[in-house]
Amino acid sequence: MPPNSKVVFVFILFTMKKILTIAFVLLIPVAMFAQGVDDANLFSQTYYQGTAKALGMGNAMGAVGGDMTAVCINPAGMGIYRSSEITASLNLLDNYSTSTYYGDKKDGNIFRFSIPNLGFVFAKERSNYKALRYTQLGFGLTRTNDFNMRTNALGINPSSSMVDNYLARMDGCPEDDLQDVFPYDIYPAYKTELIALYGPPEEPYYGSPVPQGNIWQGQECDFKGRSESWTFAGSANFFDKLFIGISVDLAHTKRFGTKVFKESRVEGTETDFNQWSFTEDLSSTGWGGNAKVGFIYHATPWFRFGAAFHSPTLYAFSEKWQTTTETEINWAPDKSLSPESNYEYTFISPLKCLGSLAFVVGQQGMISLDVEYLNYGAARFRASDFDYSPTNESIKESLGHTANFRLGTEWYLGGTYLRFGTAYYGSPFGLGQAGGSVKKASCGISVPVSASTTFDFAYELSHGRTFNTLYDAGDLGIESVTHSHYRHLLLTTLKIRF
Repeated sequence: MPPNSKVVFVFILFTMKKILTIAFVLLIPVAMFAQGVDDANLFSQTYYQGTAKALGMGNAMGAVGGDMTAVCINPAGMGIYRSSEITASLNLLDNYSTSTYYGDKKDGNIFRFSIPNLGFVFAKERSNYKALRYTQLGFGLTRTNDFNMRTNALGINPSSSMVDNYLARMDGCPEDDLQDVFPYDIYPAYKTELIALYGPPEEPYYGSPVPQGNIWQGQECDFKGRSESWTFAGSANFFDKLFIGISVDLAHTKRFGTKVFKESRVEGTETDFNQWSFTEDLSSTGWGGNAKVGFIYHATPWFRFGAAFHSPTLYAFSEKWQTTTETEINWAPDKSLSPESNYEYTFISPLKCLGSLAFVVGQQGMISLDVEYLNYGAARFRASDFDYSPTNESIKESLGHTANFRLGTEWYLGGTYLRFGTAYYGSPFGLGQAGGSVKKASCGISVPVSASTTFDFAYELSHGRTFNTLYDAGDLGIESVTHSHYRHLLLTTLKIRF
C-alpha cells in the first residue's frame, strides 16, 4: 500500500473513532419514567426513506451500493463510487388508516412534505493497478421511520367502560391519597365528579354515573414526527472486487401529538352521564448513536454478495406528558388539567444483521435481494433511578425474532432506468405472526438531465395492520381496535456527480 494511502486510512479510522466517542458521550442515562412494549416496538422499527433510486428498488441495496441510502443499509456500498456526488430528495406522504371497533369503521388521513435525504460523497482515485483502487468519505441524512399518523376509532362497547379500569385500580385507596397515587388519570376523574364516594360514611365505596357498557367509546390519535440517521462513513475499493465500509450514525427521533379517549351515552339511555374525555399530550425527543460495518464482493461479473452488521442504537430520550380530563354530568361541564411530567430515560434498540445478493444481467439490468434479521425482544429501557426490569421482561416475552425481506430490480432502457421493488417486514411479535407486519411495493424511473445530473422519481405503497386495546377491562371484556394502514409515498431525488 502506498504511503499516502496509509495516511488516508489512518485519518479515516481516527475520524470515525472521534465521532463514535462524541456520539456516545452524549448518551448519559438519566431516566425516571416507565415506558412499554409499544414504545420499544416503535423506536426499533426501520423503514428507509432516502433516495428515489433505493425506494424504487424496494431498498434492496445491500449488495448494490453506489447510493446514499445504500450506504445507510451497508456502508460498503459507498465503495462503489468512482466519482464524487451530491444528492437531495423531497417526498410527499399520504398516510391513510381505517380503524374498526365493535363493527364500526372510521377513517383517518394525514399529508406531509419532507426532506428525507441529503448526501455528499467524496471519492478519490488511488491506483489503477495496485490493490487499493479508490477511497471514499461521505456524509448523509436518511429518514429511517415516519411517525405521521392519524387514527379514529369509535364503537359501542356492550360490556365495560374505562371507568371500570379506574375503579379496579383505586379499590382500597384512601380518598386523601388519590392525588398522590393517581395524579394523571384517576384523581382528575375524581375531581371532575366522574368518580365519587357512595354509600354510608362507615362503609363508603367508589362508584360512577357512567354505565358499565352500552356506551359510545373510542380514541382519536394524531401524531407527527420522524426518526433519522446522520451517517458519517468511510470506505475503500480493492481490485474493483472487494468493497469495505464503516460508518458511525448519529440517530435522532422526535415524536409528538395527542391521544384522546372519549365515552358518551347511547341515545335513549337513562343516566346522569353525558360524556367525558381523557386527552394525553406527549412529546418525545431522542438522540443516540450506533456503528455499522459491511462488505460487498463481486464474485463474478454477474454475481455479487454482501453483508453488514448494525450495532444496537443507544438513545437518550426526554419526554413531556400531560393529561386533560373533561366531563359532562347532568349537562354540567367540568375540566381538570394534570401536572406536567418531564422525564428522561435510556433506550437500547436491537442489533441488526444483513445478508445481500445481486445478479447482474449484462448491461441491461440487475436483480437484488436483502434479508435482514433482528430480535425486537432484545430492546431495553434503562434508568439510574427507576427499575425497568418488569418492563424489559414484558418486552422479552411479547416481542420476538423476525426477518425482513427486500427484493428489487433495475433495467436500463435507452438512457433511462426503470426500477421495481417489493418488501416484507416481519411482525415484531415473532416469526410467523401477522400483527404488525408491513408489505410494500414500489416503482421508479431515472431521467438524465445532463451527463452529470439526473432526476430520480419513485412511488411506494405500503400496507400494515395493527391491533391495540384501549384499556385493561379485566373480566368485563373489551374488543381490540383493528387499524389498517395504507401509506402512499412520492419521492424525487436530484443527483449531481463531479
